[in-house]
Amino acid sequence: MAQYDDLNGGRIALVGVISVVVTAVTALAVQVAFYAMASYNDTKKQAESDYRRQNEFLMSQETELAQYGVDPSNANVTIPIEKAMELVVAESHSESHDDDSNNEI
Repeated sequence: MAQYDDLNGGRIALVGVISVVVTAVTALAVQVAFYAMASYNDTKKQAESDYRRQNEFLMSQETELAQYGVDPSNANVTIPIEKAMELVVAESHSESHDDDSNNEI
């Protein structure tokens, strides 16, 4: 009998399916490894971080907000933020009492 020169379709399909599965598993493994390394790197950076400069800037802002002074560039008077909040609350209370007394007349 003569041999056929046909290709083995079943074997080609099997190799194709196996190749797709191996490629998909490899891609997922690389993605998992990448995100695991990124998470480890972020955790390490956060543990070693130093916020000294930012904390010093925040402290200087807090002291600036907590003292009286005059801005030399435009001659604005500055008062502590706590005092400013008290004045605003007192002003709003006085305005609400004025509105109530005007409504009674």
